[in-house]
Amino acid sequence: MTGAPDDPELIAAGNPATPPQQLADIATRRYDLHAFILANPSTYPRLRQWIAEVNPGSAQTQITAPSVAPRRTGLGWIFAGCGCVTLVAVIVIAAVAITGLATSVAAGGGSGGTSPTASTFEEQLAVVRTESAEYERLAAQLDGNPVAPLVTQPARFQRLQADVGALEASTALETVRAAQARLLAERAAQYRSDLQGRITAAEGRRANASGTGEEQLVDSAGNGFIDIQWNADSKCSPSKNPERTTAGCVTNTPEQLIVHVLPREHRLGGGEAARLTTLHELAHLYQSIDAATTAGGEDGPAMKLKNAGLFQGSSEVMSDCYALTYLGLQSLTVGDATLGYGYVCTDAERQAIRDWAKEIHAPMPG
Repeated sequence: MTGAPDDPELIAAGNPATPPQQLADIATRRYDLHAFILANPSTYPRLRQWIAEVNPGSAQTQITAPSVAPRRTGLGWIFAGCGCVTLVAVIVIAAVAITGLATSVAAGGGSGGTSPTASTFEEQLAVVRTESAEYERLAAQLDGNPVAPLVTQPARFQRLQADVGALEASTALETVRAAQARLLAERAAQYRSDLQGRITAAEGRRANASGTGEEQLVDSAGNGFIDIQWNADSKCSPSKNPERTTAGCVTNTPEQLIVHVLPREHRLGGGEAARLTTLHELAHLYQSIDAATTAGGEDGPAMKLKNAGLFQGSSEVMSDCYALTYLGLQSLTVGDATLGYGYVCTDAERQAIRDWAKEIHAPMPG
């Protein structure tokens, strides 16, 4: 193979010459390549068992290589005469793997999303391009939404595109490239399907069903991609301080972005305290965008502010400051309740919050 691709693991996973230990190392890092590792005749039984335990769905795309009966004709007989035992073994193994791959590709299959049925390398790449274009069209619907990176997961989509580029640069056998392209097509279809499901769910959450100020804030922030639930008493971890009550928390996964606040019957401070809590939790979601949009250990916008010494270097204090700045409050005491973490941010910190909100497209009055 010449011109090593950007992602050699993609090729190594399907290469029968890859050492078993290297296959195990790849398997621990790349769950997306498990199906192809299962198809590799060099994969040893314990590794197959481990993959089945940690990633059961990968077995749906497992490729079973047919047995090859020994014979004394053809290439095996010719090479045997020159003593090239190792070379013969490699060729036989490769033939088994290629035959198995061709069988699987023709049969279709796959896990999750739309199962592509095309069999050639170019046909599989066409599926990837079609699914990627639809993914980008769907992702464009979130332009300007502060939680767009949490919903669209751009990092994994970019990884998919890098894997496609690596495969296009590969000089592996056509059957091997086609089988690998099939896995990429399945990933592209799954990513598009996941995003479509999140958009559909968001469409059903855009009405302020509760008629509350806190739900209005959440709807304004996420356009339906953030949910709000009044169950902080059961969903949030209790405070370690017996004199304090946890007023809110967030669920932060691509499938569920949820602000949890206390039920009305358990809260103190009335509606304004509920709004302050809601804004505090929304700020936590905004801060988590750092991890979704940066790579290689680079600090995101929120982390840069904290590292500069603002907000006492605390994510909680930064969230308090976002809520105070949004509501124009100068105190964390609201009615009969004192919320937050005890620090009221300065005018300079409030301006930093306004600039940060503008940078990440988060709502901020004025």
